[in-house]
Amino acid sequence: MYRTVAQLDSVTNILSAFFPAIFHREQLPETSIQRRPVWALRMRAGGGGGGRRAVLLVGGTHARELMNPDAIAELAIDLVLSYLNGTDITYGGRTWPVSDIKLTLESLDIWMVFCANPDGREHVMTVDDLWRKNRRDNPGVVCPNAVDPDGVDLNRNADFVWGVTQGQTSCNPCADVYVGASAFSEPETRNIRSLLNTHAIDTFADVHSFSELILFPWGHAPTQTTDPSKRFTTLPTGTCTTIGVPGYQEYMPPRDLQKFQTVGNQIRSDINAVRGRLYTNQASIALYPTTGTQSDYVYSRHIANPALHKTYGYTFETGPSTPDLRESFHPADPTLIKRDAKAAMLSLIQQSVCAIELIGIQFLAGTDAVTSTRRVRDESLASTPAGREWIALAESILSEVGLVLLEDRELGQEAAGLLEIATKRLQYERTPLTGDEVARAQKLIKRVASKSESRQLQSDLQTVSDALARMEGLTITDALETLTRQGPVGYSNKQGA
Repeated sequence: MYRTVAQLDSVTNILSAFFPAIFHREQLPETSIQRRPVWALRMRAGGGGGGRRAVLLVGGTHARELMNPDAIAELAIDLVLSYLNGTDITYGGRTWPVSDIKLTLESLDIWMVFCANPDGREHVMTVDDLWRKNRRDNPGVVCPNAVDPDGVDLNRNADFVWGVTQGQTSCNPCADVYVGASAFSEPETRNIRSLLNTHAIDTFADVHSFSELILFPWGHAPTQTTDPSKRFTTLPTGTCTTIGVPGYQEYMPPRDLQKFQTVGNQIRSDINAVRGRLYTNQASIALYPTTGTQSDYVYSRHIANPALHKTYGYTFETGPSTPDLRESFHPADPTLIKRDAKAAMLSLIQQSVCAIELIGIQFLAGTDAVTSTRRVRDESLASTPAGREWIALAESILSEVGLVLLEDRELGQEAAGLLEIATKRLQYERTPLTGDEVARAQKLIKRVASKSESRQLQSDLQTVSDALARMEGLTITDALETLTRQGPVGYSNKQGA
């Protein structure tokens, strides 16, 4: 029913051997505690070298959650068959057209670690089917009631407020949620850190079971968006006590909270379309408080060290809670739940596409235009509610626009030319936008809209075109100030951000 560790490894080997132009197999730097190799698989299609946005999907962190490594492996197979055969991907009532699959594979690097904890999975399939941790030997530990004293909870071992025992986190080696001897004491968690250090990962999902949840940071404290001085970097770690600051709330920029909520709501919608299951999209702490988790760690990295790449981290909890714990973790027939899980991952992958970065990779020699656009987004628009509405609108249409630009090289080249003009306007802030430039941009928008049958996309593009009409004669500074004061007229954030 479920694949063994050897079978999962065989899938990575077969895919990379049979489709070397699409798959790259990479052994991660460290073997597991019991000396098993851990493999990562990178998936990409089309030309081009580096510079792509990247997604990382991780399964099997908790040993007894058997469905998710299989779901990730099957998603890889579904994606390559769709791309090579020119067929859509359908999970129940949700279909991704082959054109969407082509866009994602030709614009992203998709990294997959089917099973991060191979020792634990082997133990579950041969000894104890409710084992959660890895197989670290904790010497000198005696547990009551003959509980196995071994193992570390890999999802409490990351270097994020490590060892602070909030909620479901413990310094007791006998506990299922044991944090380990130190942050990143385990080779399995260091492997994930290595991937993040080696590759610029933009979005991350740690796929778990169960409870039908889409979780995002923070897990250690409630989120607030008004006081940037409240940062985890000032909290004590490794104390084996709670945070100790009454009413502590962790800061998150409003733009990032909006991003987590918006993407999560679309994932929820895509899962629901498969067979009607309604997942809950929420901050991790709404489930229970935790520290040292992988999704919090990957997002926190750029805050603790601004030199590191920013990664949006999610945790998926696939499948419902049932009266039978075993059935919840590894049901007799996981087929339908795996479809939900694959829909969740595919939704996240699709939302990781950025048309502006695609233009930069496909049509521009450098990345200055992309960097400048990011700066406008993060430093100007994200500073006000109206500006964040413009960001939400842009992100809701960028993947569809990217598909049009990828399929029509002439339009892509024209978009690249306009992006270069915008970059120059940012460099020479006092130069106003001319009527010819505005008309050129509006013409491109009209042509892109004509290539799509989506009335929603056409309406959203018209909103952008109308805003451009008001920008003629303004400097780029004045234009941005206008956008931060007034959101898109006639547009409402469909994702509920």
